[in-house]
Amino acid sequence: MKRILLLALLASPLLAQESFHRAEQDREIRYWLLEPSTHQFHFTHDLTISEPGKKTAESFLRKGSTAAPDVKMTDLDSGKPLPAHFDEKRQALVGNLDHPIEPGRSARVRVEETYTDPAGYTLENGELVWKRTLGRPLNFVTLPPGWMLTSVNTPATITLDSEGRIQMRFVNTRNDELSIVIRARKRTATVSPQAEEGVKTLLVPRSGG
Repeated sequence: MKRILLLALLASPLLAQESFHRAEQDREIRYWLLEPSTHQFHFTHDLTISEPGKKTAESFLRKGSTAAPDVKMTDLDSGKPLPAHFDEKRQALVGNLDHPIEPGRSARVRVEETYTDPAGYTLENGELVWKRTLGRPLNFVTLPPGWMLTSVNTPATITLDSEGRIQMRFVNTRNDELSIVIRARKRTATVSPQAEEGVKTLLVPRSGG
């Protein structure tokens, strides 16, 4: 009986290691809109790479957008920046991992990019207009400093960030993408976060509903 118990205790760590599954945080993406005259926005998202033998992390460029050369990829486990380059043939930003992924292991990589999208991010009659499809379950979009939200076609939770910028939080519980249209105008006067303390969170309904 004691021998059986001893064998069970020795096997427990091995079983635990084999059944271990690392949580994947690929559900969230954050956008920061730059001045609309530039047609640019900055965004960041995390990738989990778990395919055995894989040596790279990739972030594919969306059609119609151009990626700026300031892309950053960071290994979240070590905090080290990864050498990154743009692959013209695959239309993807590629970061080189320190070593190939071992079986049962994974790597977490944070990607920071700036896109130029003259078709999806425009200035129309003095109004900022940002159109984009969002496919992740949790999406954050922050307006440029000094801009106030005038409309959004999808329900969103609206807050102010630490710098007083308007931030929208979109939750997608569906199996398809959200087609977002955001409109904003320049503020006529500077509004501090303290002045808007009573309106920290709003729910913007769909247009026409």
